[in-house]
Parts: sequence; structure tokens; C-alpha cells
Amino acid sequence: MKMPDFLTEDVEKIHRRMMEKAPPGVSTIEGEIFWDATRPSAIEKERTEKIQMQNILKMAHSQTATGKYLEYLGECQGTFKNNATASTGYVEITANKGTIIPLNYLVGTKSTDIEESISFKTLGTKIIDESGKALIKCECTKTGIIGNVESNTITLVYKPINGLQNITNPEKFTGGTEIEDEEHYRERVIESEQEDKLSGADTDYIRWAKEVDGVGYADCIELWNGPQTVKVLVLDSNNEPANEELIAKVKDYIYPNKKTSESRGGKAPVGAIVTIATATTLKINVSAKFTFTDGFNQETILTALKSKISEYLKKIKINGIVKYKAIDTIIGSYVLQDEGIDDYTNLTINNSATNIQLVDQIAAIGDVINASN
Repeated sequence: MKMPDFLTEDVEKIHRRMMEKAPPGVSTIEGEIFWDATRPSAIEKERTEKIQMQNILKMAHSQTATGKYLEYLGECQGTFKNNATASTGYVEITANKGTIIPLNYLVGTKSTDIEESISFKTLGTKIIDESGKALIKCECTKTGIIGNVESNTITLVYKPINGLQNITNPEKFTGGTEIEDEEHYRERVIESEQEDKLSGADTDYIRWAKEVDGVGYADCIELWNGPQTVKVLVLDSNNEPANEELIAKVKDYIYPNKKTSESRGGKAPVGAIVTIATATTLKINVSAKFTFTDGFNQETILTALKSKISEYLKKIKINGIVKYKAIDTIIGSYVLQDEGIDDYTNLTINNSATNIQLVDQIAAIGDVINASN
């Protein structure tokens, strides 16, 4: 933000103007009483202009405001900062028939020398049947990405139950997100200021979806299944597919289930038929015949290359395009910068040398293979 001239004066200019206003006959030479008496005021005025007044001006505009001042501006537009969310998933209980797993029963991951145990609570009560196994839904006791633990890592119980033999989580827990970061929130505030609120435009559905805690990205597909139909695709704040809890929260906010003899409510206009879903993940497998530089470890180079390609893929939005040339350029940079690859040929992505159009999908890295092996 360019500051007005009156807020960029230095102390010399301010003090010079004070000297010009000295009463007739009063000496303005440095060291005289008038000069000494006015100099501190000039210094403080410069500080007020350059620090305090400039900050006040910055905090008044969403492009430059920070912290609580940005939140004040957003709240005036009805745009509130999204809170952190807790991850959810299922644990598999192996126990004797009739064993009762109570509500809010705590299970967790094992602690290590560098990491504390992460605890999860059951969201319901379960009685083990004759199969000796049951799935029970759990939620992390802390919000944030800390709860997005990998499969088969929840193996600990904090309070033993008679008959309980084993627990694990067959799949990764998902949906744990941090509090909305400032730049993402700023983007939503500015969008809210600039966009017309039309109650039914595609931008409205995107804005409504992003107002739900845990949503990081949304896309709207109009007339996807005939007249009046709208599909809203959402990702969580980690740019990963939304889990069933997040999808349900977005649906309840935009298009809740209609109860008998009651209006539907929600944000969607009357007559709209809205579907809330998430993108599926398309794994991108990269293959080429690589010639590696002597002295470099092949496995290390391919791992680093996989990370670089993954960074590119994460930037592609739902229904975007995975560009063959972009991946070609990433690999080529290793040749140009002498980072372990001397040459490569026969590059393919998912067995093709063409772009890949995503359809209700996001891209994620799969395997990076040296086809020479």
C-alpha cells in the first residue's frame, strides 16, 4: 500500500516547518531554547505518522489488515474465520462377545521418545457380537492435523476393559485441520467484499461451502444432472478429499435434509437440488528411462523427484489439468542443475505422453519409476 505524502514526512521536514512558525525575534538556531523545545515534538510526530497512523491505515483495509483487525473487517461482511477441526475415523475392536465399549472411551497411539501419545474418544457405545469384532467411530481429542494418523497406529487403550483383546485403525484418520490461516481468510474476505451476493450463483455456493469449518477449497458444477441441479465439490483445509463428516456439515449448512411439514432451510435457494460431494484422488504415476550421474544414489534422486512432482500436483485444483510438459520440465531441471540425472527418455505419466484432464478429481503422486530397471 502506497502511503499518502503527509504520512511519510521525516523529522527534519516536520521540524523545519515548526521553525518557520517561530515568533518574530525568536532564535531558531540549533541549541537555542525554541529549537530544543520543539525537536522532541517533531520526533514524536514522525513516529506517530510513520508507525501509528500508517498502521491504522493498514488495519482499515482487508488487503493489509492483520490479526483481529482483519477478523473485524471480515465479520462486518458476515465472513468469519474458520476454526480448527478434529480428525475422525474408525477403530476395529477385537473382544469377547458381550464386551461393552462405552461412549467417550479413550484409545490412542503409542508415545515415542519424540512424540506424545495422541488420544481419541469413541463417539458411541458398542456391544461386541458373536463375531468378536466391531468398528466404532472415534474423534481425536485435539483439533488440527495432529489427529490425521496413519492406519494401524491406534493400538493403545488408556483404561483396560475386561474381554478387550486388541484395537487398531484399519484406515487413516482424516479431517483434522488447523485454524484457517490468515492469507486464506484474507482471500475470502476480499471475495466477500467484491462479489455480488446473488443467492444462487456459482460463486455463492463456493462461498457458502468455504464458510464451513474445515473446508479449504470448493468448486460448483451447475446443471450437472439436469435442470435445477447443482453439485458442490469440496476439499478440506489440507487440500485433501473431504471425509464424510465434513461433507455432512457442508450439506447441513447449504442443503439440509427436509423434515416433514417443515421448510428445508439452509443457504440454497428454493427449488435447487443440491449434491455435496468431494473429489476422488487420481494417482499420477511417472515413468522414464533415467541415466543417473555417477556418485548419486538412484533411490535418493527418485524420492526427491517424487517430492518435487507432488508439490506441483498439489497446486492443481479440482477438474484441472495435469500437464505433461510441466512434469517434463521438473525432471529436466535435474539435468540442467546437475542434481543427479544426466539424461532421460520415454517419459510417460499414467502410461501416456499427453496431458491428463481431471474429472471431479484431484491429482496425487503415485510411483516414480526408472523404466531402465
